[in-house]
Amino acid sequence: MKRWLASIFGLVAAAIPAAAMATEETRALERSGDWVSVLLVTGLGLLALGLVASVGYLYRRERKLDWDFQKPDAPDHH
Repeated sequence: MKRWLASIFGLVAAAIPAAAMATEETRALERSGDWVSVLLVTGLGLLALGLVASVGYLYRRERKLDWDFQKPDAPDHH
């Protein structure tokens, strides 16, 4: 839970300077009329990618598809 709060705080802290700079006059392009749909499709695509990766991880974990070369090396004791 602390990680979620820290990440949300970090995103807000990063957005404040960006929002302040956005009010100044710049040479940036104007937003197109369909920016909301582009934002939604991008968000849904990222969510779908996360779900596919999660299902793949759970499949690998349940089937115990871990190989020896993936495990950390044994510590060397001299």
